[in-house]
Amino acid sequence: MSRHHTAAAALALAAGLACAGRPAPPAETALAPEPLPSGVRVRLAFGPDADLDLHVTDPLQETVYFANTPGASGGALVADVRCDGQEPRVETVRFESPPAGRYRVGVDFPIRCRRVDEPAAFVLEVVADGIRHEVRGAIAFGRFEPVVYEFDVGR
Repeated sequence: MSRHHTAAAALALAAGLACAGRPAPPAETALAPEPLPSGVRVRLAFGPDADLDLHVTDPLQETVYFANTPGASGGALVADVRCDGQEPRVETVRFESPPAGRYRVGVDFPIRCRRVDEPAAFVLEVVADGIRHEVRGAIAFGRFEPVVYEFDVGR
């Protein structure tokens, strides 16, 4: 399958973070290597200070997240991490047979797990068509970033 990845939102976020002088995400947000899956896999890793939520919107405009899983197109939240969750703190959404089209990945920071005023660092990994992409960023408490990364499948 041919695929065109658009990382404009991720690059803008990274540029904004770099300009703000924020440090790189800490080691606790690292993703352990896993074999490349068939279909689409999106993983969000974050540290113990926050309960971040992963949102993946498919080409049919349905968003898979903790309150809507599985989706009609087959996307499902495999792991939902809360404040009391064990490390590694990684949320995962998978599409075994993803429909062709544009996908959007969003990150939400609704709950602090500890009294820390700093933005929560995260690492986002997207695997589509056997190719892995990684985005590092940070999000402020109470924010929802609906587009941290976009990618196409089957185009």
